Amino acid sequence: MLFVPTEFLKAGMVLAVNIENGVYNIPLLSQGQVLTNKFIKRIKELNISGVYIENKLFDDVVIKDIVDVKLKNRILTNLKDIYEDFSKTTFITNINLNTISDLAKKLVDNILSEEDVLINLSELKGYDDYTYRHSLSVAVLSITIGLKLGCNQRVLSDIATSALLHDVGKMKIDISILNKPSKLTAEEFEIIKQHPSAAYELLNKNRIIPTGVLNGIVSHHEKFDGTGYPKGLKDKEIPLYAKILAVADVYDALTSNRPYRKACFPNEAVEYMMANSGIQFNHQILEAFLKSVAAYPVGSPIALSNGMTAIIVKNHPENTLRPIIRIIEENGEGFLDVDLLYDKRFINVTIVGRDNEASFFDLLDRKLKTEKKNESPA
Repeated sequence: MLFVPTEFLKAGMVLAVNIENGVYNIPLLSQGQVLTNKFIKRIKELNISGVYIENKLFDDVVIKDIVDVKLKNRILTNLKDIYEDFSKTTFITNINLNTISDLAKKLVDNILSEEDVLINLSELKGYDDYTYRHSLSVAVLSITIGLKLGCNQRVLSDIATSALLHDVGKMKIDISILNKPSKLTAEEFEIIKQHPSAAYELLNKNRIIPTGVLNGIVSHHEKFDGTGYPKGLKDKEIPLYAKILAVADVYDALTSNRPYRKACFPNEAVEYMMANSGIQFNHQILEAFLKSVAAYPVGSPIALSNGMTAIIVKNHPENTLRPIIRIIEENGEGFLDVDLLYDKRFINVTIVGRDNEASFFDLLDRKLKTEKKNESPA
């Protein structure tokens, strides 16, 4: 399969992975669906950055779900319930909080059951409300960061609970500010900055959420250098859970489409975060994060320092900057699989960024046409 950005989708392409709406437990479009111009228009309207399509040149490229689909949908549904119940009652029930804590433990168990966990957030992103998906993505990232730091299962469950609930304070903020498609005014940003404290107040009323979880939630926008909020804490003053949430929260936000900007590519987000080590983020936490996430997700096109074009076939958890790639020849007549981590012939070849998708898909079209011509009877 191959990841195709929305702007390069064409009628006739076949979906390799469902486009999900986990909250309602039904797919928008299912695997095997042939795309039409009408479907493509709808995908664009829903602000989906791209989808996985079937392609015989890459049919051995596999995207593995890190989270069980049923568990994923249960989490999204219960997060939705919290927000909808709050809109009617202005409080969060103990039943909802106990359910989220239980699901957080199940999410940890799910991830611990996987070998060589490496996050590709594309599988967690869908078209329904950003808030629910964002909370789930932050939870998955936070668990894997905690794993790399050597946290035990109880701590991982607390981290997951913090992540799933970290944005509930936004329920007290006007939706017009949250979804504003342009830059916030200074006054509006001050209102946004109230959401960590609002979450703490809401959750502390129930007296069932552990103090460590609450402290992680209220401090998840604090920064290493003390310029964060709500208290302007510096590195050693910031709780561990909050340091982890801060990294996961920013990465998922950067790689998600928002009303006011397009999503960054994963490698662009990683580069931004590396540049902010010791400024916005704790260096140790950031190192654990870099071992947890694929800077270049499987199925995505890349450009190499030797001028060639390739796609990511498989990532190495021990070094995500040196994956297994499939190089496509410039004439479109063939390709070569190369392991950048172990192939000495390519020791001096590096990934220099995302490929120009327009040229990549043009090259891919030439390759497919060449194969079709060769298959035609003489």
